[in-house]
Amino acid sequence: MRLRSSETANVVRPAVAPGAEAPSQRQLLGKLLSLSPEAHRQIEHRQAETGLLFGEAAVQLGFATEEQVRRAIELQQGFTVLPEGDERVDPLVVAAFAPDDPIAVTARDIRAIVTRDVRPDGSPLQGIAMIGIDDETLHTTVLTANLAVACAQAGYSTLLVDGGIGAPRQHGLFRLPNRTGLSTLLSSGGRVEAIAQTTAIPGLSLLSAGPSVPNASELFDRQRLANTLDPLRDHYGLVIFDAGPASATQLEACFGLDAAIIVARRNRSDARALRNAAAVLQEHATPVLGSILID
Repeated sequence: MRLRSSETANVVRPAVAPGAEAPSQRQLLGKLLSLSPEAHRQIEHRQAETGLLFGEAAVQLGFATEEQVRRAIELQQGFTVLPEGDERVDPLVVAAFAPDDPIAVTARDIRAIVTRDVRPDGSPLQGIAMIGIDDETLHTTVLTANLAVACAQAGYSTLLVDGGIGAPRQHGLFRLPNRTGLSTLLSSGGRVEAIAQTTAIPGLSLLSAGPSVPNASELFDRQRLANTLDPLRDHYGLVIFDAGPASATQLEACFGLDAAIIVARRNRSDARALRNAAAVLQEHATPVLGSILID
């Protein structure tokens, strides 16, 4: 999985590659685990032999348990990591459980792109759409969920919005009901704060897709979603919209948002479909930050 900038086509890589932590990170983790200098030396030796992460090597050598390492990483990185097996979040949302997982690292890379860019008026981006090309599976939804978790872990008050009216998915990943949601808000009005649900991740709320409605395509016309979310800028630092597959309706749902990121399948997605989706979004005042290729 890699993120390409739409302007430079350069691959965006993590600042510290998995398996090659900075010395300061290893030292802090060692302190949090209360490791002796000898234990620290043995762990680094095992890392050199195997390529394991520091915490993995510590567990393999018996100097710490997986739970101790997980909690130490949580303290080290300053965000909440759920214990493995916590049933409040689906295991596919790996950023909630394993910060070193490649998908979690990719989510943080995307977060870095989103949070460093700005709107034309110089204000930070807040409304971000994630939209898939030929995405018949959960790939875009899962990546979007991980991005939302990564944003919340970085201290941004984050609202995740499921745009899959008729095919809702995000509420299942966060083990929440879908009795009301986006379809309710767009068809009947109301306050997002009253409909959004708190997740197990501190700082992350979910606006589920809501019940299926017969006029779903009409709910997204005339930039209705962007206009509905705009007043939330003072309440949420980031609003992440899971647009799902790039149908005409889902593309229209993104119109007017601050930016979009397109998710494509490596060697499977149609490059012309990707270019067409990007062109449609940009023609309707939704800049495309880049595209992500997933296997």
